[in-house]
Amino acid sequence: MMKGTYMKRAVVILSGVLAFFAIVLGASLLLIAIGWPVRTERLQALVAGIRQMPAILLLVVIALVCVAVGIVVLYGMIGNHLNRRTSALLEKNALGDTAVSFTALAQITERTVKNRKDIRSCKVKVYAIGNSVRIDVRAVTSPTVSLLELTHTIQDEINAAILALCGIAVGSIDVTIDQAELPPKRV
Repeated sequence: MMKGTYMKRAVVILSGVLAFFAIVLGASLLLIAIGWPVRTERLQALVAGIRQMPAILLLVVIALVCVAVGIVVLYGMIGNHLNRRTSALLEKNALGDTAVSFTALAQITERTVKNRKDIRSCKVKVYAIGNSVRIDVRAVTSPTVSLLELTHTIQDEINAAILALCGIAVGSIDVTIDQAELPPKRV
């Protein structure tokens, strides 16, 4: 996984934790301001004496702001997670959308790469980039193969296969080659 992906995940997790704590802090401040357990006479005294208690009014405003910010951040994070793309759009027409799942694109890519005789194994991940897709391929080959030529050939073959089968624009194809070591010679 790339360094930027870890940073994005860390930021999302940290944002979620901070939003949760903002909601808890806001709720706690509200409970402190109105007193717990809530009694009718306590609420009436709070409303009647709100002009005389600027500190409690400020506490209530801060609490409401914390709760609102926390809820908005969590709502945005959950909405972003639910709207994450899992397919690539092929066509929009009067009857609806036609799409190919990222799983199918990964299978096409894996089959294309594994059809090569010089590849021992591979792993494929597909991501959305705007209206196109990014494909990450990690393959293992023997150390006798020219890595530069192999990566260019793999990129061209994957692009041609996905274009021929799906007609999808591939934004980028990132190929990482791990060379397997030769087995030790027996004496």
